[in-house]
Amino acid sequence: MSYALGSRIKELRAKHKISQEQMADVLGTTRQRYSRIENGQVDISFIIIKKISDYLGVPTSEITSAEDEKKELVTFFREKYSNRNIIDAVAKIEEILKAFNAHEKLYYQMKGRDSLVDR
Repeated sequence: MSYALGSRIKELRAKHKISQEQMADVLGTTRQRYSRIENGQVDISFIIIKKISDYLGVPTSEITSAEDEKKELVTFFREKYSNRNIIDAVAKIEEILKAFNAHEKLYYQMKGRDSLVDR
């Protein structure tokens, strides 16, 4: 499960002023397991998402749309931490990962062209 999905569930739960214990009871699970759902540490089925959305009175798309949002890594850390050094470090790591990904794509494009030329 992604952090984005769990984060959205947590955001909606807090907005509705519902405790983790209450949500766990609705889902028939423990508060600890529910906490792992919000932290993105366990997989979640659509049935669970539907139970959560029904209890909160929101459409399932309001939860699942979190998957479609392309928040940058630094945004998640900005939401969770206030230490400027951590945020700056994460932003730098994200920049490096984006550059690596671009170079990787270029490598495979060039490799594909080379194999066409060798024929």
